[in-house]
Amino acid sequence: MSALSERSESKGFTLVELLVVISIIAILTTIGLVLFSSAQKSARDAKRIADLNAVRNALELFYNQTGKYPMSAGHATWSGHWANFSQCLETGTGCGFTISNYSPVIAKVPQDPLRKASDPFADDKTYYPGYPTGCDGQSYRLAAYLETNSQVLQTDLDGSFYHNNGGCDETSSDYRYCIGEGTCSGW
Repeated sequence: MSALSERSESKGFTLVELLVVISIIAILTTIGLVLFSSAQKSARDAKRIADLNAVRNALELFYNQTGKYPMSAGHATWSGHWANFSQCLETGTGCGFTISNYSPVIAKVPQDPLRKASDPFADDKTYYPGYPTGCDGQSYRLAAYLETNSQVLQTDLDGSFYHNNGGCDETSSDYRYCIGEGTCSGW
């Protein structure tokens, strides 16, 4: 019998062939997971940018209705600042000034996609209004932490978005995305 006929009669793979196939599958799986994780981060960042733009539109409607932007007294946590700010836009209360005949400008102010806490004042991942929020009622600052070095960081509002944060520019290592209107002393 020849070597060719003996090989064609064997049924199965050698251990080396199996290890090569398993190695290839493991490498492809790892590459797929890395790409999927990167796509998830980019999708969450896109949501953050869209959320802040929706809030910006709500703030302009709020300003048109009241003549001022919200001026929150603040809170001990940044998520608490956002909760007070959200309450103002949703209900017209806690805005730093009295509003009569308020028509809500947004039904539900969005939260960061990674936010886990159900308590709006719990210290958890959230968006940030600048503090002092609204300053004089003629300005505001909003910020979110992005997970990737997005191109939008080149065109966002640079400078501080709340006191003692180290700023909000494209060279920051934690990718702060900031938007705002007007100016306020201390910013």
